[in-house]
Amino acid sequence: MKQIDPETHSVTPADVDSAAKALRPYLSPTPLQVSRAFTDKARCHVYLKIESIQPIRAFKVRGALNKLIRMPEAQRAAGVITASAGNHGMGVAYAAGVFKAPATVYVPESANPFKVEAIQRLGARVVSAGRNYSGANTEALSAQRDSGATFVHAYDDPDVVAGQGTIARELLADLDDFDTVLVPIGGGGLIGGISIYLKSMKPGIKVVGVEPTGADGMHRSLQAGTIVTLERVSTIADGLAASGPGKLTFELARRYVDEVILVEEAEMLRAIRLLFEWEHLLAEPAGAAALAALLYHYRPVPNEKVVVILSGGNVTDEVMLKALKTR
Repeated sequence: MKQIDPETHSVTPADVDSAAKALRPYLSPTPLQVSRAFTDKARCHVYLKIESIQPIRAFKVRGALNKLIRMPEAQRAAGVITASAGNHGMGVAYAAGVFKAPATVYVPESANPFKVEAIQRLGARVVSAGRNYSGANTEALSAQRDSGATFVHAYDDPDVVAGQGTIARELLADLDDFDTVLVPIGGGGLIGGISIYLKSMKPGIKVVGVEPTGADGMHRSLQAGTIVTLERVSTIADGLAASGPGKLTFELARRYVDEVILVEEAEMLRAIRLLFEWEHLLAEPAGAAALAALLYHYRPVPNEKVVVILSGGNVTDEVMLKALKTR
């Protein structure tokens, strides 16, 4: 890992602190819960950071709200536009509702209907376009150029990354001596914000990313030393279905992330079941990815304190049924 120099980046720990202050009137800190069951199972001290109690049941509301908070009122009034596989779109729709700003969310044609309906309930206009997130993103950018609305990127935006990084600030406030944090990776905004803050405050904390085997763009990019864009993405975890990292998030991961673990579809489904049965908590596949990594791949040392980011709980009944049938 290269020497840490936060000032060389367009996101700094000060930006995360500023985001935390800005978000305070709108969002409460999420719980950090000790899990006796997973502590026994994983043979290390396990703490669950539960983002599924956010207003949209996922962490994405942090970055979206921080982005809109920092817009001038006239800019917000002109509207926002984004592309999303689901949770980010819900975050943008929620944030736009807070400020009574018009919002349009472009979603892939294969988007999770559960999340599409949630975006619409939150008041945003939904446009189905493109076979995957990349296609929807291209269509959204094209529409934005003619609309006058502000584009809110799902992950490659400094304000969005800083908002997601407020999770790290809460972790240090609640548990100042943990050893490792396991973080799911889609486009890299969450791990980017968490890693720059933790490594700047406590460089000894290990930051471990988690990706599905069918959407391992960050893993391949870090191995290659340059951004790799996947030709095909195939995963049940729609929240992690990015074809590759952005420029900002790749640079943050390259400097601050210690390793990336890959998990299988069946492992995420089993993690969903165990989380539900043992802790009575819901997680979508993306939300259970970090737990799957802990259960099936990560090898902790004795007495290691490991934080698992449960990034979202927007699980469909179809996926939940699949998860409950796993053994």
